[in-house]
This record gives sequence, C-alpha cells and structure tokens, in this order.
Amino acid sequence: MNVLTVFYIKLIINLGLTIGIFLVINHTDLFKKWQQENEKRVFLLGFVILRLIPWIAIFVLTSEEPRGDIPFFYYKAEAALRGGMVYRDFWSYHAPLYAYIISLPVWIWHNSRAIVLFMVLMESGILWLTYQTFKARSDRALQYALIYLMLPAAFMYILVDGQEEVWFWGAVLLIWRYTIKQKTNYEVGIAIIYAIALLTIKVTFILLLPALLVLVKRPVRLLLVMASIGLPAIGFLYWKIGDLFLMPIQHTEQLMTPNLFSVGRPFVELFFHVNEKKSTLINWIGLLFTILVPVYLAYKGRKRHISEILPAIFISCFVCMMIFQASAMGAYVIVYLMAALFEIIDVRKSFHVAVLIALNWLTVGQPFVWVYLGQPAYTSFSMFSNTSYLVEYTLQLLNLSCFFWILRQVYLKVVLHQNTAVL
Repeated sequence: MNVLTVFYIKLIINLGLTIGIFLVINHTDLFKKWQQENEKRVFLLGFVILRLIPWIAIFVLTSEEPRGDIPFFYYKAEAALRGGMVYRDFWSYHAPLYAYIISLPVWIWHNSRAIVLFMVLMESGILWLTYQTFKARSDRALQYALIYLMLPAAFMYILVDGQEEVWFWGAVLLIWRYTIKQKTNYEVGIAIIYAIALLTIKVTFILLLPALLVLVKRPVRLLLVMASIGLPAIGFLYWKIGDLFLMPIQHTEQLMTPNLFSVGRPFVELFFHVNEKKSTLINWIGLLFTILVPVYLAYKGRKRHISEILPAIFISCFVCMMIFQASAMGAYVIVYLMAALFEIIDVRKSFHVAVLIALNWLTVGQPFVWVYLGQPAYTSFSMFSNTSYLVEYTLQLLNLSCFFWILRQVYLKVVLHQNTAVL
C-alpha cells in the first residue's frame, strides 16, 4: 500500500473518529450513569473497539508492516535482546533503559508488531490511571476517557505509529498522584520517580525539571536524591562506553516543523541566512524560552500546593517545546494531549471542542504534507507562489495557533486561577 493511499485512509478514519467524538459529547448523561455503574466494562469496551480491534485489523488481518519509528525501535529491541550495550553496540536516541524495556514484548513475540501492541497497552494503562485520578473531581471523567480514545492524533501516533511520548505524562501522573496523597515532604518520592523516568524515556523529560524545582518546597533535597540515582548511572555508562551516552542529545539538532522558527523563517531570512547544518544556536534560544515560560508560570503559582497545578505546568512545558524548539515536530503533541484534554478542555464549550479537533487533524495531516512536499524550508516569501507550499505553511500557522491557545489556557488556570475545564 503506497504512502498516499495510507494518508487517504487515515483521513477517512479521522473523520469517523471525529463523528464519534461528537456522539460521545452529546450523550453526557449516559456516560455519567456508566461512570457510576459500569466504568470498568465501558472503559474495557472502548479499549477493545478503539485500540485492540484496530490493531488486529491493521497488523494481523491486513499484515501491514509497522511504520514510523517502529522499525528503528525493533532494531534496538533486537540488539538489546542479544545483550548489546546501548549507544555502543546499537544506536539509540532514547534514555539508556528504553531499548531494554521495549525488548520485553519482542522477547515474547519476535515481531515488530509486538512493540506497537506494547505501546497501545502502555497508553491504555496511563489513560486508566488518568481516569481514576480525575474521576474524584468530576462525574464526566469517563466521557473524557472515551473522547481521548477517539482523538485522531492519539489513534494515529500511538496505534498506527507506535510512538511512546505519552510515557512523559505517565511519569508526571505518578508524581502528581504521589503529591495528592503526600501533602508534605514529597521531594524524595518525586525525585525517585523523576530520576527513573529520565533513565527510562528520553532526555527531553529534563525540560520540566527547572519548573518543578520552583514548585517544590525543598528543591535542594530533590536534586540531591536525583543525583544519588543519576550520577551512579552516568558513571556506569561512562565506564562502559565513554561519552557515547551523550548520543540522545545529538537528535535535537535537526530542524523540524511546525514551530515558531519554521513559521518565522521567511522573516528571519530577510536579515540573515540560517545554515541548517549549524543550527545549534537556534535550538539553544528555543530551549531558553521552553524553560523560562514554565518557570515563570510555576513562580506565579508557587503559593498553591504542587498537586493543584502540576498537570498545567507539565502541559505548558511541552507545548512551549513545540512552540519554541526548532527541532520539535507534530508527533510531540502526544506528550501532553491526554493531560490537556482532562485538564484544560471543556467539551461544553464549542470553541474548546473546535480547537481540540483542529489540533488533532493538523498534527496528523501537516507532517505528512510537509514530508510529501519534500520537507521545504521557507527561506523566502517567493516560495509561496507555489500554492502547495502556501497551503502547507498555512497548516503550520494553524498548528501554532492551537499551541498558543493551549498555553493561554494554562496561563488562565495557573496565574489567574480560572477553571478552564469542567474536570
């Protein structure tokens, strides 16, 4: 099946999922009743219909080969199963333990499809835990859980492409649940969870740490506990492989879309030319804003208990990454999509629903169009005489507008204490 055909099929599936979302929104009372009486049965049915059956249809019945990053994940998992040392014996842009974790499903079933199923199960586990956390605050939590399962971005990036970025939210969810139960002296527990997550997922997760240090009461204690876990791990890696453990950092140098730089590049190029092979400075500038904005929000909300605003700060951190980091790409929406839905979206408001749907369609469609057009870099306004380029650039602008809207909602929630969602 060629790439264009796959894209058209994705659009049809997206349309069906979108219709399903509106149906779920229009049956609020029914979902409230189910949440009280049949939550496990309804959630399980949603998982089977919207995750398990599609996985069987795509990867078993039609024998489609996994796409996206899965072939690379499979290569790493196989190497890990053979006892290879990460970074030395095989490439990896993830944390050191990641390859060994995804090798577990491959050990059970030696097929790349096993990794996709593993990602689906991990996502569903995180969703169930998210639902369990939010249902204490709202009788609409089950409705939101089913809406999430129908979001096109979640469906495509996790079920079809097997992306792991939702694990970031899973780690923060564990921290958040811990702070809900442990109202004081929570720094040690946070540090342990955070350090393990850094060794497990991606180095990108470190972006949340500065804001987290502002939120906690004893930041030095948190850092010391993290160091007690992280430094021995780094020392072990350096002993075994030298500085090869820095490999994940190299992955941040490639320019991607959509982000503020990719949209603003025609204006930037009016003043100076950007050498894509030497774009480190651009990423460092983006990194500065990615850290400073969440830190500012954390500072403004520091008088509130960490459990009140941690999800919002998490969302702000990674939506800022998508806005300001020139190496950020559309798939990163999976990092905070689940959290954003439950934390800042009110499905009773038409505009909220419109932005949610637009965000999902855009983050699924724009990357394909960009790649299909040859990954153009808009270095001149004259390029927009090509209608295809103009359309793709417009998609980037719309994407960026959605990102800024999400950041605004977080600001309203954290700084102005406005409850932007029903949950």
